[in-house]
Amino acid sequence: MSAKLDENPEFPSVRDEKSFFTEERYFLLPCDNLKCIPLSRSKNSEIRHFLGYNSYLCSQYAFAMYLLKIRHVRLGMRHVRLGRCLCLAVAVAALLCGASCTVKWRLKRANKSYEQQAYSRAADRYRKLLAKSGLTRDQQVDVLFRLAESYRLSGNSQAEGYYARAISRGNPNPDALLGLAKSLQGSEKYAAAVTAYESYLQLAPQDSLTRQMLALCVALRDSAVVGTRYIVDKVGDFNSAKDDFAPAFAEDDYSVVYFTSSRDEALGKKKNIVTGSKSTDIFFSRQGRNGRWEKPLPLEGEINTKSDEGACALTSSLRAMYFTQCLTRGPKIGCSICTVARNDENVWAEFDKVNLFDSTFNVAHPAFSEDGSELYFASDMEGGYGGFDIWVANRMGDGNEWSEPVNLGAAINTAGNEMYPYARDEATLYFASNGHKGFGGLDIFKATRQERSGWRVENMGLPINSSADDFSIIFEKEREAGYFASRRKGGKGGDDIYRFVLPEAKYMFIGSVRYYDDAAPVADASAKIISSDGETLIQKTERDGLFSLQLHPEADYLVVVTKPGYFNQKAKFSTKGLDAITTLRDEFRMRSTAKAITLENILYDLASWELRKESEASLDQLVEVLNDNPGISIEISSHSDSRGDSTFNLNLSQKRAQSVVDYLVSKGIDASRLKAKGYGETTPRIVDKALAAQHKFLKEGVALSDDFIRQYVSNTEEEEIVDQLNRRTEFKVIATTP
Repeated sequence: MSAKLDENPEFPSVRDEKSFFTEERYFLLPCDNLKCIPLSRSKNSEIRHFLGYNSYLCSQYAFAMYLLKIRHVRLGMRHVRLGRCLCLAVAVAALLCGASCTVKWRLKRANKSYEQQAYSRAADRYRKLLAKSGLTRDQQVDVLFRLAESYRLSGNSQAEGYYARAISRGNPNPDALLGLAKSLQGSEKYAAAVTAYESYLQLAPQDSLTRQMLALCVALRDSAVVGTRYIVDKVGDFNSAKDDFAPAFAEDDYSVVYFTSSRDEALGKKKNIVTGSKSTDIFFSRQGRNGRWEKPLPLEGEINTKSDEGACALTSSLRAMYFTQCLTRGPKIGCSICTVARNDENVWAEFDKVNLFDSTFNVAHPAFSEDGSELYFASDMEGGYGGFDIWVANRMGDGNEWSEPVNLGAAINTAGNEMYPYARDEATLYFASNGHKGFGGLDIFKATRQERSGWRVENMGLPINSSADDFSIIFEKEREAGYFASRRKGGKGGDDIYRFVLPEAKYMFIGSVRYYDDAAPVADASAKIISSDGETLIQKTERDGLFSLQLHPEADYLVVVTKPGYFNQKAKFSTKGLDAITTLRDEFRMRSTAKAITLENILYDLASWELRKESEASLDQLVEVLNDNPGISIEISSHSDSRGDSTFNLNLSQKRAQSVVDYLVSKGIDASRLKAKGYGETTPRIVDKALAAQHKFLKEGVALSDDFIRQYVSNTEEEEIVDQLNRRTEFKVIATTP
């Protein structure tokens, strides 16, 4: 079948795209004069882009072509054999250039979205690029990595697979391994995440933060991370199948909560190019008398628009509010902070933009200090440490003018993103970050202002934080309770709002008082309990030797157990830092003041009375006993074995006893409470129950005298044991005062 050509073809204007692609059929003519390739309406978007819709001459690619208008061509015809063709350039080459240049254009457009942090849009464009041919191998590897990054940074779980593909194809960027590790951790695949972190650290051994992340991931893998006492529950009344986050209290009694949501009732219908979610508005819910929250409604007034509104903070008077507005389309893409006040009808009136600095930077997530004099916010303005940082500005006068913002510094801000600040009081700031050591995604951190050293930052721990994004926390003033948002598993939609509370701590102490010798319970002993918060209690032990009491949180305690005829015993403990309902226990062993007590490990060199260094630990324990029992005076007695001259042994033991007394005096013990007595070999040691159990050839109650050695000791080794037991230092109570 043939098609007739006009003798003088008229080249139509292509200003009207619709008529161009519907009223006529056009064909590019290859130079082989054999076939003409049809352009089928608007389906061939590459050709349409190549033509630019308004010109037949594409000088950009150094090609020229004519489109020959052919009328009356059947719709089913794919190729038309022509008798003659008019061709000024190689049309096939033009087509090939069109495809190649289109890939470059698409890649440039996707990279631009990525650099603008429009990660949802970038991911969509990278994914479409991968589905087409024309990318070089290096371009494919780079696109896979950037697609994985876009998915991870927009909260899409598909990131993991694309990181793996990029790495398997030889991506040289260590950040691909780091991104894979973070994605695996976010999916709670801790064993695989540990492997990825270790591989990354082989390439970047100086990355101390990632080394901390590896340690945490190892602990998570081994189930060695202990959670805090916080109790976390979903607030079903707030949440929808879409994103719900950034709660804010709107009444002093916490009965009204504002929050941000992309639920169906939000005005905007277009997707956010960063997150891929529908546009957000500010909603509110009121708590009824039954404790249930009413159905959330859009905030009244003129605040909500087709753009993104959310992340708000109210002033202490609740008459003014600052909130975030993000424009995701048009010439002024970006986020800014706006302010609005209630009118006479108590409705939010028109809002104004807060000018903090150059509008080319993003500004979001406002938060006020307790007195309203400081405005905290997140921004990617120049002079920061990474992505978004936390900044602060001071109020100028009584209006909405603010000083030049100041970055909160490296203790809080990192190379990652710090967002959603919340100032609980003058010394405490909460924020979300993916740049500090965390459990995955954004974690919530508590920053405490130090007098001299800036801020001390600590992770809020489990269960406040999870492997997913956790952010935008708020607190009730008078107690440890409030709300935050999380993207963790088990939610109703994307981001959900959760309530948290720290239950009242309940700590118990149980003391057991027993005799030293036989561990029998001591009844009617007195236990005096002194706490650091000023409370003093006295309890008596029961027949089973036990006493118990309830402790206060965050307090230090001293317990002193006394009984006439026995040495006082004491113990110290604390409830500070305890994160769970806990029962503390301790045992007190009461030693009789009527018996001599041997001091273990009091050592001297041969024929010397100079105390060796190893003796100090045992003597320091005696110092503690004397301080705990200020009403007693003691005799320090030194004994020798029966070897050598008895007179020499007597004099040596006296000098050794005196050296112990001198040491005790040097430690602050009154010399009038101490008496030194050397006994030489005159007082052999009596075998007690413990010694009999330790040495099988000894019997309880036997004196280790020369007669015993001659009758019952059968070898040199046993004789040396007996001599060592006789060479001892003891103390006994010789006087007691009230």
